[in-house]
Amino acid sequence: SSSSASQQASGGQGSQRGPSMWQRAQKRWSALVAAPRSRIALQMRAHLGEDHWQAFVRHAENKWKTQFLRAFEPSTHVLACAGPIEGGPCPYQFSIYTHSIAAESQLQYMHLDHTHDLSNVCAVWRQAVPQFPQSWHEDIDGDRLCHMLFGVRATERGEPPCLHFRCGEARGGLYRGRRFCHAS
Repeated sequence: SSSSASQQASGGQGSQRGPSMWQRAQKRWSALVAAPRSRIALQMRAHLGEDHWQAFVRHAENKWKTQFLRAFEPSTHVLACAGPIEGGPCPYQFSIYTHSIAAESQLQYMHLDHTHDLSNVCAVWRQAVPQFPQSWHEDIDGDRLCHMLFGVRATERGEPPCLHFRCGEARGGLYRGRRFCHAS
């Protein structure tokens, strides 16, 4: 069942996790890679071809999805803004206690920000992989690419995380003019 799969992917803690956090994590994963018109699919699916695209999605789901989803429920139960991409702490000290009733409404102000612009990563990927590739990762380091796309924690090779939570404007623009750590 999908419920047991969710609990397995979350380390069996699905009953402790607020459903809104888990649902938000799933939606962000889908919008990034799994949905037919995800951000990565729109840039890479046609170039890779359907078979290689599906192989990439399977690889991402099998190797990267669990750590991505778990980032939404850290062991501390606090999602904290990493601060501006230029460095330094968040000026608002923005954080969300993930087991709070308010977590769902606060999550709209937290963005999962790529260190390396996603469009640029995909452009380099398209340039590196031939037009009719033998695999989705032909001529590139597939693990490094996936770390740039999905890496929420440091690698065993010592590469820092490439995705960070940063506070930002919610859809609807309630705080226009306020400087958030996530720049749109």
